[in-house]
Amino acid sequence: MFVEFAKKHGLVIELCQHQNFYPDLTFTHTASGNRFAVDIKSTFRESETKVNGMTLGAFTGYFRNRDSNKNTLYPYSQYAAHFVLGVIYTKCDDVADERKQFSLADLAKIPSVIKDFEFFAQPKFRIATARPGSGNTKNIGSADKIASLISGSGPFASLGEEVYDDYWMYYLTRDMAEAVGVKRPYMNLKTYLEYKQRGTDRLKAHAKEIADLAEDEPDNEEDES
Repeated sequence: MFVEFAKKHGLVIELCQHQNFYPDLTFTHTASGNRFAVDIKSTFRESETKVNGMTLGAFTGYFRNRDSNKNTLYPYSQYAAHFVLGVIYTKCDDVADERKQFSLADLAKIPSVIKDFEFFAQPKFRIATARPGSGNTKNIGSADKIASLISGSGPFASLGEEVYDDYWMYYLTRDMAEAVGVKRPYMNLKTYLEYKQRGTDRLKAHAKEIADLAEDEPDNEEDES
């Protein structure tokens, strides 16, 4: 399926070379050279309208150091866009006894463990939320409403990818903040807005003075020594 899609649209496909590397699939457009990252994610239904949620990749490492090759096929900054191919399924109640042995002749009789597949594809930022994927992990969490996943209408969809990037670039979990001895700057979109607005009015009032002072500052770190 992926190979056929690539051929049809003039793309070269590359698979992830190592486990836990990003992304699962890399598509490079032959004519333009643009690269596209595709991660394959799955989650199960908890109800007719909600799923258990997914993790959408790390918000540390390659996500923040976007010119690094560590744990990624190409640096994050070299991808023109980042997509998720999602699979939603329902767990089956009637499953086979895992201790029981089956012959090939019984293959059609073995009950499936999952059913009712539903697929979607969306830019990653459009289905992301403002909370980590689970607990205190350093992974971005996804929307848990099926309609939001299918339509790509998570909270960052209207805010845009720049806000999504800025939010997760500087997000700190409790453990991360404690490790460097600072207070968490924000924990959700409401406190993120408060954090970004803090002091801006005062800075705007002194914008000309700051601009004048900046002319006397060194252009780079090397000039400071």
